[in-house]
Amino acid sequence: MSDPIAIPAATGWATFGHDTAVHMLDTANRSGRLSHAYLITGPDQVGRRTLAIDFACLVNCVPQPDLFGEAPVLDIGSFPQAVRIRKGQHADVRTIDLTTTARSDKPSNDDEDGGRTRQRISIEHIHDLQRDAALKPFEGKARVFIIDGAELMTSEAANALLKTLEEPSEEVFIVLVASSADALPETIVSRCQRINLRAVPREVIEQALIEKFEADPELAARLARLSQGRPGWAITALKDPASLELHTQTALRIIGVIRGDVEERFQYARELDGRFRRDRDGVFTEMRRWLEWWRDVAIVKAGLPDNVINADWLPALEAIAKPLTMDDIAAAAEGIVDTISALESNAIPRLALEVMMLEMPKAEIPEAAVSAAS
Repeated sequence: MSDPIAIPAATGWATFGHDTAVHMLDTANRSGRLSHAYLITGPDQVGRRTLAIDFACLVNCVPQPDLFGEAPVLDIGSFPQAVRIRKGQHADVRTIDLTTTARSDKPSNDDEDGGRTRQRISIEHIHDLQRDAALKPFEGKARVFIIDGAELMTSEAANALLKTLEEPSEEVFIVLVASSADALPETIVSRCQRINLRAVPREVIEQALIEKFEADPELAARLARLSQGRPGWAITALKDPASLELHTQTALRIIGVIRGDVEERFQYARELDGRFRRDRDGVFTEMRRWLEWWRDVAIVKAGLPDNVINADWLPALEAIAKPLTMDDIAAAAEGIVDTISALESNAIPRLALEVMMLEMPKAEIPEAAVSAAS
């Protein structure tokens, strides 16, 4: 009986900028010491789901001889199993998120989940996972379940999942993707191998956009700067120019408020209030853009313009910073944080937003400073 082929180092990872995490998983796979449960945490669009999909490819790919039939090669990018996994067509890899329909769901126009994104991952999703986990792999080496947005599990769902984590099957892997470990029950966290992803350096994102996605160098540099360390945002913006246009429109709204009168500010608050009823996440994203702008204003005030995120808007940032003190800028940022907290705590949206508008510093911004970027 011949000796089994040693597992080679994997190539073809879609994940970039997270070398420590990739090395850890690759080494564990080669040594046969993979955990059956992982918890991947980090900011949105930093690469959490991409790493989870890479892991599913890793455990389902088989080493193949190289072109000359010699050393084994484990390419998790082009191996047929990996191609199907990345397309979401693999029978043994399932992703559960807020858009996933549980088998027990009954589509209805009156059902809050019928055809729309739900608010929580339910116990029915976990029951589906448990039924599938009891089956043997159909086309791959292992079954992999990725729960993207694990912090959104109901308490019943988390308790049900705990039973599966306590008695892992040899051919089943569970990968939880969440914003932070603090958002999950400690009983769940303690049974997972933790991988925390941090913001990726700007130059790494820029290089990847050029080399992997053939981006124009100037555009790659701009997207890498605006991404704030989130490769997913940069890739999305590269593929969809509308993302950059949305970025520009948000900047124009911010400028309009800062130099606007009370009526213009209240009009903006009313518009956000209306949007909040339809798209909470979109409003929270805009609030984070406000924080990003006040961060840039503080950087400019400190005399460090090379470090701003919104470099295209530098003349406008300089105009805002000129009449304000650092205390003014800090108070503005604190007002945004307080508003976000109020909205998350189910305060009356319009009232919270109007208070934010009243406390916002005012600055004169020349039209030339605006047109230079827009």
